[in-house]
Amino acid sequence: MKFFILVMLLLNMQLMATGPRITQNLISPDKKEIFALDIPPFISTEVKYDGFVSELVNAAFEQAGIEVVITTLPLQSMVKYYLNQEDAFAILGRHLGVSDKEKKSLIAIPIYMAKESYFYYKPLQKNTPVYKNKLSNLKGLTYGASKGEDIKAYKKAGIKVKKARTLSLFKKLQSGKIDFISVPTLSAEWFINNKFAQHKKEFASMAESSKSVDILLYFNLNHKAGKKSAEGFKKGLRSIIKNGTYAKILNKYVQDSNSVKLQLKHINKALK
Repeated sequence: MKFFILVMLLLNMQLMATGPRITQNLISPDKKEIFALDIPPFISTEVKYDGFVSELVNAAFEQAGIEVVITTLPLQSMVKYYLNQEDAFAILGRHLGVSDKEKKSLIAIPIYMAKESYFYYKPLQKNTPVYKNKLSNLKGLTYGASKGEDIKAYKKAGIKVKKARTLSLFKKLQSGKIDFISVPTLSAEWFINNKFAQHKKEFASMAESSKSVDILLYFNLNHKAGKKSAEGFKKGLRSIIKNGTYAKILNKYVQDSNSVKLQLKHINKALK
């Protein structure tokens, strides 16, 4: 009996050592599983429908008649683990750190183009940071980058870089460990209102937008259903754009009608 218990313990330890394996797909084995990186309000278990990008993805798959389940993970490294070690069906998110080599076996489809701004913490900045579309104007400051983000341009401009998760980046702004961050405007609003409500007037953004970053759905060609599902998803995405579902979902979260039109134009162009 003791020998049997010891064997079972050793087997469990080996299984645990292979990585984080407790996912929604264990409950729904017939569904294809997408591993997504948490970034509210786009993708997150903390918001309704797990975020509006998740809602858009689910609507397109439903239109295509493909059953999927989206598992939201807190760390970029966990998403990459499932892609590289488990041959995940698909991954979803922003700044996933996908290398050029990895892109050769992936089909990338943009779901939403997120407009970003540089944010800083006013009480700790004696001189207001001024960007004016030149990173060289921020030389000597410390930038807080997302895990998986390409930081070559910042280092080239003489800017120090520290990486962390989005919530940690806001905390580092408050503590003075970093001077500025780049996050989607909608994400900044969500984090400040939900996590830093008492200090919301102390966060500020620079006048110019920092950049726009696509939130992408990557289909894995190494997965047996990857290529066929990507084709089906594209058809489903085109359908929800044509029948108005895409715009209807966005209008619940984005009040600017021009912004919705720009999203539709961007996604339509990418699907050609």
